[in-house]
Amino acid sequence: MIIFIKDIFIMKILIVKPSSFGDIIQANPIIQAIKSKWKDSLTDWLVFSQWKQVVELFPDINSIKCWDRKGGIKAFFKVLKDCNKEKYDLVIDLQGLLRTAVFCKLLKAKRKIGVSGMKELSWLFIKEPYKRNKNENAVIRNLNSLSYITSEKYEPSFNIKIDTVPYKILNEHGIEKDDKIIAFVPFSRGKTKTWKSNNYVVLTDMIKSLNKDIKIVVLGSQSDYGKIKSDNIIDLCGKTNIKELAGILSVCEIAVGADTGAMHLANAIGIKNVFIFGGSDIKETAPYGNNSKVISSNLDCSPCRGKCKFNKEKCLEQIKPDVVFEEIKEWIK
Repeated sequence: MIIFIKDIFIMKILIVKPSSFGDIIQANPIIQAIKSKWKDSLTDWLVFSQWKQVVELFPDINSIKCWDRKGGIKAFFKVLKDCNKEKYDLVIDLQGLLRTAVFCKLLKAKRKIGVSGMKELSWLFIKEPYKRNKNENAVIRNLNSLSYITSEKYEPSFNIKIDTVPYKILNEHGIEKDDKIIAFVPFSRGKTKTWKSNNYVVLTDMIKSLNKDIKIVVLGSQSDYGKIKSDNIIDLCGKTNIKELAGILSVCEIAVGADTGAMHLANAIGIKNVFIFGGSDIKETAPYGNNSKVISSNLDCSPCRGKCKFNKEKCLEQIKPDVVFEEIKEWIK
């Protein structure tokens, strides 16, 4: 739908990127790119309900369309009906899977486009703009879908809204406003992403040797609580929602962790961070920007994408705490 207001038309755009946490964060720069092209455009975002709070961190989103992933076909048609009321000018499927492609096919819109690397035969329903470059970072791949439409290049720019810092949670755990904080974000789906918990304990001792007053927190879900045991680590697993997580990360000096959504959020916020990569594809999912460092064993079997052929995850076993410490010690004050 194009609305004319004093000869200015407003484009209505839908971004289809329902999951997951990290993938949604890596798609954030497309919002800024859209605004740079069409200043007065209205951009909606289709997301699975469980990740709604992630998209709520994006300040330039007009409306969030929530898809109840567990609601089956009824939920599918419910959100489809809701989206069809909007009469979008442009729909971009950044997920590139069969369910989102079918959704977009049924959606009433003037133009629909996908992302490179469409999977699960989704390209039968939504046009893949160009063949996938396997060396292309996900942030760039998302932006290139817009570049295909506009014939313009866009420099990635993240924009994350921090409403408030949950100092009440921090204060309850002995952290004051002026304290320097380092965040550990160790836990991720799949063993080939998760560095051993004891490595973080050893790393903590190394950090404390440089600054005994620095506070170290571990962030994760409720099920992760208690997995890392140390008197020098403050366990905040399960203590925050996503908005509170963003607030805590925003006041941290450094974040260290796995290839996971919370770490990509830390990078998007702009704090210094170190990703410990195991079986993930660094070329595709590495953090984008100058505030990040990536540590990897660079084994011939990487990336296995979670399908490790060994009894132990050699890619992670070979990364020792002193290697990580060497990467972050210049940031510790």
